[in-house]
Amino acid sequence: MKSRLLVALVVVAVVLLGCAMFLATYKRDWVTETTPAKGEADYNPFFALERILVGMGQPASSGVLLNRVLPQLKPGDTLVMDGDTSGITTLQAQAIGQWVRAGGHLVFSPFFVADTPLNDNLGLQRKTEKWTSLCMNLAMDAKDQVDTKKSPPMCGLGFYLQPQAMARASVIIGKPESDGLLFARVPIGKGTVSLLSSLAMDVLMRDRLKHGPEQQFAMRLLAPNFGRGQFFLLYKLIGNSFWVSLFMRGWPALLASLLLVLGWMAMRSERLGPLVPAPAAHRRALLEHIHAVGEFLFRRDSGRSLHRLACDAILVRLHRTDPASVMLKRDELYAWLAQRSRLDAHHIENAFQSPANAAAFRGSMTTLARLRSHL
Repeated sequence: MKSRLLVALVVVAVVLLGCAMFLATYKRDWVTETTPAKGEADYNPFFALERILVGMGQPASSGVLLNRVLPQLKPGDTLVMDGDTSGITTLQAQAIGQWVRAGGHLVFSPFFVADTPLNDNLGLQRKTEKWTSLCMNLAMDAKDQVDTKKSPPMCGLGFYLQPQAMARASVIIGKPESDGLLFARVPIGKGTVSLLSSLAMDVLMRDRLKHGPEQQFAMRLLAPNFGRGQFFLLYKLIGNSFWVSLFMRGWPALLASLLLVLGWMAMRSERLGPLVPAPAAHRRALLEHIHAVGEFLFRRDSGRSLHRLACDAILVRLHRTDPASVMLKRDELYAWLAQRSRLDAHHIENAFQSPANAAAFRGSMTTLARLRSHL
């Protein structure tokens, strides 16, 4: 009994010691793990910027259809366009230019080709054949005490402005005399145009806004109309709807699909005509043999033997139905047959005569067939 009590005390002491050691060494710590983006955050690069603006009380929306945004633009709004601006039509460029001069703020990336409808309307970018890649550090304010060498860089292909636009520019980032510009802000009328290199536009996208320098740069970039109107973020410049673009640009694929569907329908539908000859109709072989034998006999002796067989068949049938007719000969037989069949005795007599030609053979066989049907 004492040994059992001693073992229980030892077990309790070990458990208490283990609990004490766990509580003495345990430390609660929070760990944040970044999971892959899902849903809209996966395909919309401006999703984080849109959420930040909405959280700050600024109306913001993102999309891909430029034609849907243009009617909604008002003075004081901000339009951010990422993508190939060379696809903007002349009418769209005129609408954007009028809106900017009325007080809008346009942010876009200049295209490699300077003679686009949008650039022709704004008159900002200068044509060049040299595109140089350059990087600039995004330094934070001095009070944040961040080393500029460790701040994240903003890289892209430098672009060049027209001399008149360069003289009006209020903010520039880059080397205008050598490698070009990464960023430029030029006032036009009552509005503002901010040109940002296409690769440098990545500063506003996805998880880059988690860092302080990118956040400060984004706020300074959107500052001209911040708090005045709505923000429109276009991450793909599509002038027409999906169905219009499908029919305008995807007609080769639609035509090929239509041919495949028509081929499948032709393969699965009923045929307009048979592919193989139709099977022969049902035949009576015995009747064909009889017909062939008759033709053979007729060709051998002009039908005389066949006529004789037909006459013998009539007489055999008559003797079987009327045994007394065995005693009748020639005229008496013809008169008896005429009485039984109600045919003319002279026709019956001619029918029993050997035919002289094919016409006589057909007439005799016709009379004999009618006579047989009455016996």
